[in-house]
Amino acid sequence: MNKTTKIVLIILGFLGILSVATAGSPAMAEKVEITVWAMGSEGKLIRQMADEFERSNTDIKIVTQSIPWNGAHEKLITSVIGNIPPDISQMGTTWMSEFHSMNALEPLDGYIAAAALAETTTSEVKSSADAADKKLPFFEGSLASVKFPDGVFGMPWYVDTRVVFYRKDILKEAGYEAFPASWDEMFTMLKKIADIKKSRGEAGYAINLPASGGLDFLPFLFSAGTEILDGNLQKSTVRSKESAAAFEFYKKIFTSGLAPLETAKDVDIFNAFETGFYPIFVSGPFMISEIERSKPGLSGKWTTAKFPSGRTSTSFIGGCNLVIFKESRNKEAAFKFVNFMSTAENQAKWYKISKDLPANPAAWEDESIRSNAHLNPFYEQLRSVKAPPCVAEWEQILSFISDAIEKTVYERITVDAALAGLEADINEAVRKDGRKQTPGFKIAMVLLLIFTFIGSLAAYFKFAKAEKDQISHRKPSPTAYLFIAPAISVLFIFLLAPLAASFMISLTNWNIYGVNDYSKIIFTGLDNYIKLLSDPVFYISLRNTLIFALIGVPLSVAVSLFSAVALNNRFVKFKGFFRTAFFIPVITTMVAVAVIWRWLYNPELGIFNWALGLLGLPGQNWLSNGYLALPSLILMAVWKGFGYNMIIFIAALQAIPASIYEAAEIDGANELQKFVHVTIPMLSKTTFFIVLMTSIGYLQFFAEPYIMTGGGPMNATMSVVLYMYNHGFKYYNLGYSSAIAYLLFGIIIAFTYFQMKFSSKFDA
Repeated sequence: MNKTTKIVLIILGFLGILSVATAGSPAMAEKVEITVWAMGSEGKLIRQMADEFERSNTDIKIVTQSIPWNGAHEKLITSVIGNIPPDISQMGTTWMSEFHSMNALEPLDGYIAAAALAETTTSEVKSSADAADKKLPFFEGSLASVKFPDGVFGMPWYVDTRVVFYRKDILKEAGYEAFPASWDEMFTMLKKIADIKKSRGEAGYAINLPASGGLDFLPFLFSAGTEILDGNLQKSTVRSKESAAAFEFYKKIFTSGLAPLETAKDVDIFNAFETGFYPIFVSGPFMISEIERSKPGLSGKWTTAKFPSGRTSTSFIGGCNLVIFKESRNKEAAFKFVNFMSTAENQAKWYKISKDLPANPAAWEDESIRSNAHLNPFYEQLRSVKAPPCVAEWEQILSFISDAIEKTVYERITVDAALAGLEADINEAVRKDGRKQTPGFKIAMVLLLIFTFIGSLAAYFKFAKAEKDQISHRKPSPTAYLFIAPAISVLFIFLLAPLAASFMISLTNWNIYGVNDYSKIIFTGLDNYIKLLSDPVFYISLRNTLIFALIGVPLSVAVSLFSAVALNNRFVKFKGFFRTAFFIPVITTMVAVAVIWRWLYNPELGIFNWALGLLGLPGQNWLSNGYLALPSLILMAVWKGFGYNMIIFIAALQAIPASIYEAAEIDGANELQKFVHVTIPMLSKTTFFIVLMTSIGYLQFFAEPYIMTGGGPMNATMSVVLYMYNHGFKYYNLGYSSAIAYLLFGIIIAFTYFQMKFSSKFDA
């Protein structure tokens, strides 16, 4: 045996021994990988807890992914529909019902019981159910968000609730050492604070509350003793004397001038709190660290208080849970991490990292939480909270409540009328379609609609062929069809097929229950269209859209034409600079534009209010005033878009022969006459094109209200497309949303037809 052979044998023997020695080593075994999605700041911070988990569970690898809050809901829905959800996800408590109704969540009862039994002795518990109960030591309100009739579908992670933030020094000046414990005492105190401000000529209010209510109104509603739905979650119970009391009290705060009726969304709440403009507001635990960080000078001058009592002191509970999806392939490992995050010790650690309040009461014994006096009212409040009803329609119900309280506060309707309308809206939202349809019937309906669509196309092309035959009798060669096939395929896949599918959807009741279970989709014929024609919010959105177009289009075209004529004048210097400057808003994202215009419209620091002040006029809440909000959006839209049409006009102006203007000058025409009798006629076709395209764009306006106002106040800026978006991607009423889209499509077609009908008037 030569030397080389010996060396090879020694190496092989060493590798064999090493493989035997490490074959059973966990470090060498393949790790189980689980994916965790978390939102916002939690998505960035959860990695720290994942690292700690991996140190004690070396066979599991955690892959964390941060998801922005503003896109989280849609991303989760998409992942469920596509059967590619993460193993674990953070989920807002108000989203739980939606995903439970989609049958997307894994029930955790068995995992909880097994983990509980593993951690106890047989003498401590009598059954797995008893063990499971001991394993869920969370606040009652937090547990309500994960418990459904068919089991537990998540583990509470952190909690959120609403309490009162107040300036101790300002309350003391009004004669109060602590925040009042009842509504009546609170109202008396607010009046005293307002009177003191008035006597000194100080600006501001006694309390900051949103006129549109929403989550901040729920503590009033719950404290009054209101139940939103009955025990079966199938009928509204909101029309009651308890609800009327909550509505009346909330309304009285505004009508007495104690809170701002036109909510100034862009007022800096921290500066307002520091200056005493808003000495009191209602918010969640995240505001504690924000005030301490941004306003250290207020230290010792403010604190928090439990919500004042109506019949009880009951606040809204929010926060987030951790859920496991049914499609997860590593459910055992996933539950280990969920269980790890739910222990009192680790929830206390998570508070130190994120400042999120623990859902486990035992975690509140940690010194970092117990030593913070501002958190004590939160702990007391969490023992008296109510979770929203566990129904998939909760987001829509909350929007109904917001609309009802807003109409009441603005005194557009009485409290009784608001509650009657609210009851009807909620009942309609939770009403289930009892019709049953067989799979065969649904397939037949789909085929019928497909054949109808194909037949309509065939009839169209048949009539088009008759017109074409008058021009040429040549029969196209097969090669021509081959060349146009790719383009036709793209048009069919991305245009014609979606058009047909959306119309088909508009004839169904497709909603959140059918998103992941097609058997729950029912063909309803024209029901969505009939309902839409009696929907008052749709008519408001249509009115706003038409006003936006009828004012915005002429204004945009006029500004574009004026700018083009000015920049086409040979006497104007720096033309390139001005053309670029005017065109930049067109290519700037709507978010950046919104930031700029929010500052311009800011009621405290905005340029518009500053200019009004120079003229001796009062400032305005541009985006919160029901009469000014839509004109404000029109002005912003014209500013953003006129540069595009300006460039088209400039190109058309440069194509007009100079000889025509010279002939007009010889005839004695002045500048105005040349503009009216030469420029305008020569731009007729260009003007028609611009008016047509601008009209179509303005009829589809969406980004402006979506980013700037959310459709408010009082639906004053609600557009048809925004209303369609809300139903389609916020409430997941896909059938109803598709019907809105087709009605808008019909309106745009009619609008375009009449413009083209009279296009001859624009001819030169």
